[in-house]
Amino acid sequence: MPLPDPSEKAVAKIRNMVEKFTEKSGTFTHPIEEVAEDVILGLARHADELGKPLCPCRFYPDKNEEVKHRTWICPCDDMHIYKYCH
Repeated sequence: MPLPDPSEKAVAKIRNMVEKFTEKSGTFTHPIEEVAEDVILGLARHADELGKPLCPCRFYPDKNEEVKHRTWICPCDDMHIYKYCH
């Protein structure tokens, strides 16, 4: 079953967030454009679904519970430490 498309509003918001954060922090998106695009769409889906851009690259038994911990909300802790999106 294919994932639902995120709203245009969420995609625009995430693209803006990514652009501003990478410029300000000196971090980088994934070097493969298709992967970076999939991450942006996944973040936008989670923003629509959960109200927060939870990292789409991980499995969460309970996404709503994970949002409370904030570890994997973009920019996630790994992004702050390693300066790039995996």
